[in-house]
Order: sequence, then C-alpha cells, then structure tokens
Amino acid sequence: MDLQGLATVVGLLAQAGGLDALLGSQATDSRDKRLHIGYSEAAERLNIPEKWLRERISTLPHRKFGKFVQFTEDDLHAISDMHFVSPGAKVHRDDESALMALQPSKRSRKRS
Repeated sequence: MDLQGLATVVGLLAQAGGLDALLGSQATDSRDKRLHIGYSEAAERLNIPEKWLRERISTLPHRKFGKFVQFTEDDLHAISDMHFVSPGAKVHRDDESALMALQPSKRSRKRS
C-alpha cells in the first residue's frame, strides 16, 4: 500500500471516530454504563419470563438494596451457567453418596 492510500485510510478512520466506531463494537447504549439492572431488563437479557426470575430469586445470584433486587453482569452470567445442560455428559458431584441413595437396596422386599 502506498503512503497516499494509507493517509486516506487514516483520514477516514479519524472522521468515523476510530476503528471501533466503524466496526460498531463501541457501545453507545446508556444501560451498558449502569452497574445494576432490575428484574425486567435481566429477564429480557436472559430471554426468560420476569415471573420465572421473581419466583426463583432465593436460589439465584443477585444484589439486594433494601427491598430492591438488582442484577450485575456477573450475576446474569452466573444464572446462565447454573442452567447449562450438556446432554450425554457424565454428571460429577462432590456428594456421590446422594446419588447412591437413589438406587434400590439389594435387600429390598420382593413383591409377590
């Protein structure tokens, strides 16, 4: 590339506000600047009903300011990770004895 072509590209980048602006990777939305979001936006971002979040809030990561429940970006990722399903993958739990308790005993009564 010659210097004139390079100068033209640099000039266009400067006019457009930089490479990030051209590629659209720079967020201009005001919600990205907020530290916390409420139920409705969290449900929208997770693509689930708000009612589902409200009913299960005691088992989900969140922040609580008095009576106000708020979610951070990390909370949303944690909620998503909690519900990850990998079909066919072996479940590994620390408490395998709980899984053993689900199996019938060898001494169980035989039904007639």
